[in-house]
Amino acid sequence: MVGEFRMSQTVQGVRFGRLILENNYRTDDPEEEVPCTFLDPQKGCILKGEDKPFDCSIWPLRIMDKNGELVIALTPTCPTIGATPGRNLVDLVKSGLGEKIYEYAKIHPYIIKEYREGFPIIG
Repeated sequence: MVGEFRMSQTVQGVRFGRLILENNYRTDDPEEEVPCTFLDPQKGCILKGEDKPFDCSIWPLRIMDKNGELVIALTPTCPTIGATPGRNLVDLVKSGLGEKIYEYAKIHPYIIKEYREGFPIIG
């Protein structure tokens, strides 16, 4: 279980609760965009495909701004892929996925992150 909702108090007749997060995905990097409440360490993402935000659907890839140029980079903290992109991932980006990511970023620039050293550039 990623988390559970617990009722905790009543204020002016309205019951409030809190989400208790347990066993969720974490990295050793405090700057990383985690923990994700929907990422189960054993099962992976528990969201249905149509419910995932774009950033999640391309994870562990990120579109980043490196000195004014958009690049697609691998998030090196992903425990499944690791810090070095494999040939299959590079081929996937170069065979059309990268183009889709760039097109999406043009329409939705808020998904563009600042480049961080240590993120291998794939495209």
